[in-house]
Amino acid sequence: MIDNIIYENINGTTLAFIPKKHFMQKQAMICFKYGAIHNNVIIDKENINLPPGIAHFLEHKMFEKKDYNVFDVFSKLGGNVNAYTNFLSTAYYFNCVDNFYENFNELLKLVSFSHFTKENVEKEKGIIEQEIKMYDDDPYWRVFFNLMSIMYNKNNPITNDIAGKVEDIKKIDENMLLNCYENFYTKDNCIIICCGDIEDREKIENSILKNLTIKDKKTGIIEKYKENDKNSSKYVEKNMKINKKIFNIGFKNLQKDVTIFDKIICNKIILDIIFGKSSLFYEKLYNKGIIDDTFGFDFNNFNESASYIFSGMCQCPEKIISYINEEINLFKNKNILKEDFERIKNKHIGSFIRKFNVIDNIVSIEAEYFSNGFNIKDYYKALTNVKLEDIQKALNYFENDAYLSVIN
Repeated sequence: MIDNIIYENINGTTLAFIPKKHFMQKQAMICFKYGAIHNNVIIDKENINLPPGIAHFLEHKMFEKKDYNVFDVFSKLGGNVNAYTNFLSTAYYFNCVDNFYENFNELLKLVSFSHFTKENVEKEKGIIEQEIKMYDDDPYWRVFFNLMSIMYNKNNPITNDIAGKVEDIKKIDENMLLNCYENFYTKDNCIIICCGDIEDREKIENSILKNLTIKDKKTGIIEKYKENDKNSSKYVEKNMKINKKIFNIGFKNLQKDVTIFDKIICNKIILDIIFGKSSLFYEKLYNKGIIDDTFGFDFNNFNESASYIFSGMCQCPEKIISYINEEINLFKNKNILKEDFERIKNKHIGSFIRKFNVIDNIVSIEAEYFSNGFNIKDYYKALTNVKLEDIQKALNYFENDAYLSVIN
């Protein structure tokens, strides 16, 4: 299954060819390593601070063409086209059952030609403003970004909403968009992923050579933000008139001495061992009524900004912080049991393999890994090879300083 994935370099662009026999759905995606946190850049030796939200704005405007309607073209071919922007990347993709190669040609054309005018950029600002307001009304979106705003310095781009704020997008013009497009939508800065019951790899390769006409080399430089100062605030609260408090609790991870995928794997396993539904922590707090089945956690790694995030609904999230710290200190001072490690490791391997039963999962995972600098095969190899001592070592980087965001 994973061994069947083929990676190729097609004229400077990475192609991930993922055959899935007997699946009806087919999907292709082109993902650029240019996302919402890439606002501090150097272009033509000039330092430029781009407005927050510009990567997302660019995603919107790529669908506007001078002579045709993108959605109509895909619809006539039976394809459903869409796109998204996250912290690290922007991706364009389609799903279809038939006419895969015809839809694929159109996907490559979609990203190969831009059409930015003063008029169509100004018109888009009103559309994106409505999208920003919609997200502002989403308590689960708001609780996360409020947490980022206190965990990290205000100059860190991780604190900005992916779509930016209304005042941010008002600063964006057609020249900025063209600059970002030409400097970061390049062959060496993207991956093309094709997944499904598709066999003619040569036809895909020829289509890339013919239809992908973006620049060869990324000329812009994305500057990584270096966090120097700690925020003084550890708590943020917003009233949105909901019945039960929604919370996000964050702890930073400052680990630097491992590969990104080893770091992600180790910390996801740590969280599951200590706080998962089979843990003593979960059983104890659940039985006390402190947490319920909305309680969850994840490990996020966005360049230099890595963190453990706990989430859920309860009336007293402050209590959970003390229990988390107590449990972390307990595990730092004792060895994780080998049987617990093996059980959770096998659970993660099984969960990873099961994701390959859904085409959307496979493609989005490959895109996510590309934006972090590795691929599915790298991750799977590291996951199967991770050792107990790696887990125990990574645990030492779990900082005890907690940040709490609450929506009530």
